[in-house]
Amino acid sequence: MRKARPGDDLAEHLVDVLAPLGDVEANRFFGGHGLSLGGVQLAMVIKGEVYLRADDALAARLAERGSKPFTYRTRARIVRVPSYWSVPQADLDDEDAFVGWARSALVAARAGKKKAKTARSPRRP
Repeated sequence: MRKARPGDDLAEHLVDVLAPLGDVEANRFFGGHGLSLGGVQLAMVIKGEVYLRADDALAARLAERGSKPFTYRTRARIVRVPSYWSVPQADLDDEDAFVGWARSALVAARAGKKKAKTARSPRRP
């Protein structure tokens, strides 16, 4: 039997909260969970903290609300991941507000995935 990890219940709860967006799934992701819809990851839950995928515009809006980018420590330094931003606690507690942020995150995630796919595509003469 697998032990519950920090964020398991939260990830499952968020899947339910995000039902208005569609069939959101929670999958293991770097010691936490990634939340995805249609193969596009829009959020992650790491150590009980929720982070949304963000483009520059969404990151700026989240920063105005006091959000911080996802960071992790290596032996040599602290790494800042500018494409994932924390969700303000007040907005996490307000399910409608959270769904609104998640919609914006999904748009950013889809655009980022499309941009990455285009960058990988070989150019034809």
